Amino acid sequence: MAESLESARNPAARVVSSGSFKAAVLGAILVGAVLVGLETVPAARESFGGALIALDRVVLAIFVIEVALKIAAEGRRPWRYFADPWNVFDFTVTAICLLPLHAQFAQVLRLGRVARSLRLVTALPRLQLIVGALLRSLPSFGWITLLLFTLLYAYSVMGVFLFGENDPARFGSLWSSMLTMFSVLTLEGWFDTMQDQVSGLARADGAEVDASPIAAPIFFVSFILSGTMIFLNLLVGVIVNSMSEMPGAEAADAKKPHEAPPTALSPLPSLHAPGAEAAHVTLLVERLARMEATLGEVREELREELRRRGST
Repeated sequence: MAESLESARNPAARVVSSGSFKAAVLGAILVGAVLVGLETVPAARESFGGALIALDRVVLAIFVIEVALKIAAEGRRPWRYFADPWNVFDFTVTAICLLPLHAQFAQVLRLGRVARSLRLVTALPRLQLIVGALLRSLPSFGWITLLLFTLLYAYSVMGVFLFGENDPARFGSLWSSMLTMFSVLTLEGWFDTMQDQVSGLARADGAEVDASPIAAPIFFVSFILSGTMIFLNLLVGVIVNSMSEMPGAEAADAKKPHEAPPTALSPLPSLHAPGAEAAHVTLLVERLARMEATLGEVREELREELRRRGST
């Protein structure tokens, strides 16, 4: 309890939790993203090169101050700052931008400055929820990708057998057939590819055209339906399911008064938030009180049932 009170009185914790500080960090992220984009324009570099460098240093200074304040907000346990993966990401990006890299490592510094734009995810909780759901879906993505590759391989082999003689540029080998079917999977120029197999390609030696007016439409339409429509729905379903299982989504739903029942338990705040220990203790005490009242009611019902059975 004493540590929670100390954290609540920590000036750095109050600054970090203030709305103005979060707005300043968000503004610095947006300005940094604009600066990185302007550096790709030669005219902007020639006209405002000094101003761009000065603004970039200001943005970097804001990020360094943010990291220092968040570490100081943890009080006597500064290592808790690194318990949050988003904080680790922020610290890594800021550290890369501070490294004294030589000219041969200038690309690493540029990549670090580009990565600062990705800090927009860490500044907006809703984006963190979406990214977390995507990362949570990676195992399922792997199985779906394996199934999609199996389908792609099977259709590529059939494409070589069916259209290899008519269109050797697209289906002459397994590798070229897989590249063609992958482009069909993206729905890029698939109709022209199918039409060439339906009508057949004219040969330089004057041989008879090998057309497939029935097999080609069935082949391509079935592949597009199974490879694009079904797998796209599978991916969307996996992402939606992962988002519904994210703790942040449950906490957001609990904030809606019309969806939460009157007796619903309040979600525990994150331990990584400044001054969260006091809120944890208060909520736990409330939950224990509710559990004790519920147990008391159950105890009275059991006693009444025992009296009833004893009288009978």
